[in-house]
Amino acid sequence: MGSFNQKKGHFLRKELKMVNNQLKKVLDDKKLSFSDLKRLLEEKEIKINNSQLSLYSSGKRNPKNKKIWIEIAEVLQVDLQEIITDINSYLAVMSEISENSTEKNGKTEKEKINDSLYQELLSLVDESMPSEIEKVQRYCGLAATFEKLGEDIIEEGAVVIVPSGDSVVKKTNPAIAEQVRVNAALIKLDEFFEEKRASKPKNGGGKDWSKFTK
Repeated sequence: MGSFNQKKGHFLRKELKMVNNQLKKVLDDKKLSFSDLKRLLEEKEIKINNSQLSLYSSGKRNPKNKKIWIEIAEVLQVDLQEIITDINSYLAVMSEISENSTEKNGKTEKEKINDSLYQELLSLVDESMPSEIEKVQRYCGLAATFEKLGEDIIEEGAVVIVPSGDSVVKKTNPAIAEQVRVNAALIKLDEFFEEKRASKPKNGGGKDWSKFTK
């Protein structure tokens, strides 16, 4: 799996060379400044300065920990895709968050299942075609993200409490909307793999991965 991780990292670095985002517009719409955003993040014990936020907003620099984008969306009470409007950048950010989370832990039973998913999808594509390999990597990354968001929803609940000025408000867990978006991307990719499956001889031994696209 070493070559897979190296290839995946290559695609993500290329994809994340510049993250297209609408952070400044979202702040302006809410009549907030980078200083206001900095204060909201610090309330969640996230240390950051105005200069960093400005660089992230302009796309001149990408945060090392991509999870900061999710934290920003949460404190601003918007869906992440309202900030990162470019679908490729959005998917790349979510995939890297999932990849980094996986690398921090030893191989679990779930990761073994994800490896099996990778191998099953890889068997369907032409490995000499980089575009098809990328679809396999993207699908696996999205599937892992889908599962992680589901765990977050179970742990945090469907409704979360978020700071709003001097008070707090109840809001639908943003992970729910993110999971719906990830699921939509999985369904779109699954159309490609279903065509590949249909062209392969049936041996009855394949696993059913449809739980990701229901």
